[in-house]
Amino acid sequence: MSKIKVMSELLANKIAAGEVVEKCVSIVKELVENAIDAKATEIKIELKEAGIREIKVIDNGIGMDKEDAELAFQRHATSKLYDADDLFHISSLGFRGEALPSIASVSEVILKTCQNEKGTLIHIKGGHLLENAKAEERTGTSITVSNLFYNTPARLKHLSSIYSELAAITDYVNKMALSYNKVKFLLINDEKELLNTDGSGNLLKVIKAIYGIDITKKMLPVKAANEDYSIEGYISMPEINRASRNYMTTIVNGRVIKNAALNKIINDSYSSFKEDTRYPITILIIQTDPSLIDVNVHPSKLDIKFGNFEDLKELIHNMITTTIQKKLLIPKIEQKKEEIPSKYQNLSLNLERNLVKEDSVDNDYKKRLSNLINFKEIENEELEELTNVENNTYIEEIQSDKDKLPELYPVGLALGTYIVCENEKGVYLIDQHAAQERINYEKYSYLLSHPSKNSIDTLIPIVIELPMNEFLLIKKNIHILEELNIKIEEFGTSAFRVTSHPTWFPKNNAEGILKNIMEQIIKEENHFDLAKFRDHLAATIACKASVKANTRITKEDMESIISQLRNCNNPFNCPHGRPTIIEFTIYELEKMFKRSL
Repeated sequence: MSKIKVMSELLANKIAAGEVVEKCVSIVKELVENAIDAKATEIKIELKEAGIREIKVIDNGIGMDKEDAELAFQRHATSKLYDADDLFHISSLGFRGEALPSIASVSEVILKTCQNEKGTLIHIKGGHLLENAKAEERTGTSITVSNLFYNTPARLKHLSSIYSELAAITDYVNKMALSYNKVKFLLINDEKELLNTDGSGNLLKVIKAIYGIDITKKMLPVKAANEDYSIEGYISMPEINRASRNYMTTIVNGRVIKNAALNKIINDSYSSFKEDTRYPITILIIQTDPSLIDVNVHPSKLDIKFGNFEDLKELIHNMITTTIQKKLLIPKIEQKKEEIPSKYQNLSLNLERNLVKEDSVDNDYKKRLSNLINFKEIENEELEELTNVENNTYIEEIQSDKDKLPELYPVGLALGTYIVCENEKGVYLIDQHAAQERINYEKYSYLLSHPSKNSIDTLIPIVIELPMNEFLLIKKNIHILEELNIKIEEFGTSAFRVTSHPTWFPKNNAEGILKNIMEQIIKEENHFDLAKFRDHLAATIACKASVKANTRITKEDMESIISQLRNCNNPFNCPHGRPTIIEFTIYELEKMFKRSL
């Protein structure tokens, strides 16, 4: 008797649901994607108890007729893909035909849809059709999912907490709103509005709705293209960062994806401007020919495969680094609290007090009080101004080297670490180690990328002994050391003898630098990149060669550091991303001391 049997369609749907329907957000994702594929311009998501109790998605799309409404719940039934050739030109978000039958197999679903003024109601529970009837004539489709996982209690038991489920749904809808800024999204949980976009097509407005006006002000527009890809969107200034990669949103042909390699290249592009453990806020919208990507990698469709991926990575890296370098990156200390103005204001650099006329105070007071009352209008005006900046002056012109860092006059050293400077605009603190680290980093970066033949013989040969596996890796990549003008030869069974090295090696630390070079070659052996290696090596040497914190230096040393820092291409961050300089404007200082209100 045959032991192999074809499983029932209901059982197959339950198994498929294990991949397609993991959490509440999985259901929201599938229903919202169907609404977008149906050309909806308004999508409303209503949740009860973060979707655990009920999920309802309403759209104004093209809807379905009676026959399609029932067929949509059969496995592998789809209107988006008909033959194998269509797999190479997928332009819709959904195409597998698994979502609706999988959802219906583990929940209770009520679908109301209308097409050509004929409404249809479909009621399914646990994969069984309970009702197929006429419904009211309303443009679009409404799907209500309740009793989730009622027939798979193990899955229900392992749902996350209400807050975790709601956070996941909110994060997904936020990303979809960024992806489809011409669609109006309304997200409601237990009758509380969580997100409401206007669908105007203005990406900056969506960013403001999600992240707020303060972050929106510090988003930089980006745009780039090559033969295969075009990219546009916004990236945050380096001072705006988060502890998680989750704020890096990448959208490819309208599909929000999570691609580790893309996230890495985006974050690496910021590497010289922020701490390694922090991540920027980015929204990158990538358009390409559907034949260059493969979205059929996983049922969740969160990851895709790219053609000409190296060209895309280079395009993103150049776009981000160029944009950041064109901005003035000295972070400022800001006071967010809104104050009612005083009759006395500081109007001069030497802190003299001048009496302001009574009329001007009254007018200023009335104007700012009116602004406080109409705060929403202020935000909209600021947003409109930001949009105009994007349209009229896309990116600021590159400033001259001298304009990157203003003239600064050292007045002392605080805590043996911070150089205190001043000029007509305010007070500045410079981290002496970070500043010199940046100076040395650019120096050694140049020397490593433009190697000379100048070398020095070691008085006593440096012998470096390694474990055998590491010895073999260095032996395999010995050409890297030769390119760096390091003469090395085998010495014994698992050691090397270094007989000469470049003249620019820091004094008294040649052995440490050589060991660091070898460690980096061993670490990156399978993914070795000469450019990244040189960058890492330059940062390491710069750190070791720079003045340390808690070291007293002379005023001449301070002036030398400031002068050299002004000549750097990026004087605002050390190679590890820490700021080199912080500004306190005169106005902010006086607000702190209540001298100016």
